[in-house]
Amino acid sequence: MSNALFISMFGTGHVNPTIGLVKELMNRGEQVTYISGEEFRGKIEKTGARFKGLKNSANFEDSKQPMETLARLEKMFEEILEIVVTTKEKFDYIIYDAVFIIGNELGRVLKIPTICSITTFATNENTNIFSDLFRQVGPIIQPILNSSVYINFVKNLQEKYDIKFPSITTAVGGTGTINIVYTSKYLQICGESFDESFKFIGPSIADRKENMSLSLETNDKKVIYIALGTIFNNSIEFYESCFKAFGDMDVEIIMSVGKSIDVNTFKSIPSNFVVKNYVSQLEVLKQADLFITHGGMNSTNEGLYYDVPLILIPQFADQPFVARRVAELGAGIIIEKDKVTTEILKQSVVKIFSDNNFRRNSEKIGKSLREAGGYKKAVDEIFNLKNEK
Repeated sequence: MSNALFISMFGTGHVNPTIGLVKELMNRGEQVTYISGEEFRGKIEKTGARFKGLKNSANFEDSKQPMETLARLEKMFEEILEIVVTTKEKFDYIIYDAVFIIGNELGRVLKIPTICSITTFATNENTNIFSDLFRQVGPIIQPILNSSVYINFVKNLQEKYDIKFPSITTAVGGTGTINIVYTSKYLQICGESFDESFKFIGPSIADRKENMSLSLETNDKKVIYIALGTIFNNSIEFYESCFKAFGDMDVEIIMSVGKSIDVNTFKSIPSNFVVKNYVSQLEVLKQADLFITHGGMNSTNEGLYYDVPLILIPQFADQPFVARRVAELGAGIIIEKDKVTTEILKQSVVKIFSDNNFRRNSEKIGKSLREAGGYKKAVDEIFNLKNEK
């Protein structure tokens, strides 16, 4: 039996893919200490892992100033490191989310193997995902890198913890001894260009022990599932456009609008819509014929895992690249977020339902995702690394 340290700092899209992996580690006799935001305590403790909640893990979407974001990140990093260095536990290996860019350095300090958990596309010199993104935000990032706050932060990590802070622009790729990537090599951009340290395991699909609280009775009608993730899901205007676009179509619509919207805000919900603050996404996708999504990597993987074609409305970060890859493989249609109209929504749905190639291409990707091995394959790879010590 070994003792694993798991660190995941941000959001549902970073935590959900790890649930199956953590459960499988526990099932095979490992002990896991999982550090993440306090809001994920219940979800992680259900796996049997020991949970340590962060006080400084609030969402960064309400932080409008770059320096405020940096200050929050500094507090979060400091809190994580204090938890690790003050514990009496000895860890045998560390698994860390790629966003925790000092994970490999922490492993070096602890003298244990490192496993990087990559919940979006992996990056190398052949992909341009984050290089393009950094070019866009460069004017914002550079003043941060030149600030005394950042310089002192980096200096403190070096002096207090012997951790060398990596370059922000190069550290978002896989940095572990091995790198777990929750997609297939086929769906991955430039998948064949990655070396053997990258383990493409597909989505970590596992029972999250969520209540369905939703019964689908479709009467052989097509089912469309609409959800914009956990961050970009507060657009009343978008949901109203969906009512107008699909209210008179002979389809059933399941719409998840997130916790921040009062469903009673909608005064006239068409009879073919079921609108909820939250649904069990995996259960709905098993029965869906089309998924309208923001193009987050986790949601995209889950939809395609069940062979569901996508309409993608990317919002931010890696989502435009994810959407572009899906469209490139013929499994979906992209609608730019600023160009969403009732007519375009309706035309896109009609196009996907009238062209079987979308379904066939989704099935091809789905097959690659299912055959990648999932969380059991990930744990096999971790055990292989552990046994090589």
